[in-house]
Amino acid sequence: MRELKNRVIVIPGASGGVGRALARRLANSGASFAITSNDAEGLAEQEKELKGLGLDVMTKAIDAVDEVQVKAFFDDVQGRFGRMDILVNLPGLSRTGKIWDMPTEDYDTIIDVNLKSIFLCSKHFVPHVEADSNGLIINIGSMASKRANPNAPMYCTAKAAVAMFSQGLALQLIEKNIRVTTMNPGPIDSTFWGNRDVPREKFMKPEDVAATIGFVIEMNPNVVFHDVSFESFLFFK
Repeated sequence: MRELKNRVIVIPGASGGVGRALARRLANSGASFAITSNDAEGLAEQEKELKGLGLDVMTKAIDAVDEVQVKAFFDDVQGRFGRMDILVNLPGLSRTGKIWDMPTEDYDTIIDVNLKSIFLCSKHFVPHVEADSNGLIINIGSMASKRANPNAPMYCTAKAAVAMFSQGLALQLIEKNIRVTTMNPGPIDSTFWGNRDVPREKFMKPEDVAATIGFVIEMNPNVVFHDVSFESFLFFK
């Protein structure tokens, strides 16, 4: 079991509920948290709730596809805590529609939010991780990377790219003693869906996903999870 006391967990893209649930899941671990998303109001609510649980938390609203803002956020985390150990990349967004009807701007947005954000956050996280930290990066992919979806082919493509990015990054970071895991959850009952007509009652809850991420975080650092895929059993019923 990994000791998390005095460790710093950084969670970009924490607007959909999983980030907050993860912080609650690890509330008694002694870890500190740096949480960001583009939702300033939501972050303020999260900070108030989590500090009410006695957690050491900092929040900052940024656009995770803007490198200037991303770098400034990680510099602020380093200044606030003096270290960082674990990165959980949560940003995700989907747009539905036929390829021939999809505006090119939607393509750019899907790739940027799902892939570029992970690249930028990983890029600016790694230089701050000490060699003896047993660093860990968890990139959130999706079961959509393994099953084509006719309603959202570009989302599937972006999440498949996340999986390959993670594999290459893992090989590069061996020498820095940083592990990389791709988590591929199935549908989650969260704000991700907006007003789309989907059976959210059959989906996993953010707490289910947070528990799985927490399991990987707390595992002995000598164990590497390359790829973890999971979804709600109810989804098949």
